[in-house]
Amino acid sequence: MYKELQKKARKKVEAKMGFYICAIVFSFTTIILLMLSFYLPAIGFWLRLPIPAFIMVLVILYVTAFGLPTTGALSKDWQEEEIEKEMLKLYRQKKAQLPPLDELSETEILELKELEQLRKKWEWGEDYV
Repeated sequence: MYKELQKKARKKVEAKMGFYICAIVFSFTTIILLMLSFYLPAIGFWLRLPIPAFIMVLVILYVTAFGLPTTGALSKDWQEEEIEKEMLKLYRQKKAQLPPLDELSETEILELKELEQLRKKWEWGEDYV
């Protein structure tokens, strides 16, 4: 489990580093292109043409590395978080459908207590990632 977490963390860090490196390279390239376009106004349009493409590439890299800024959607953890939410939702629905404790056997009651402890642990937001 530790190696899986380390592998996921490494991929996230590599994606973020890729974004930062591209942002630095694109910034310097944009500055040079803008300086050249002001120095050579006859071809200034053609020198400024790649700048919007650089911006679009940076936006795509940002979304893939960090997800959407407000919702976190499209990030790599988004799917896992949604699965956990659905599991908790289904668990709560299942809990509402369970018979009263009077009708349960002793082992079923013990299993429910274990599930309650797990539910409390999950609601505290303990996350190992």
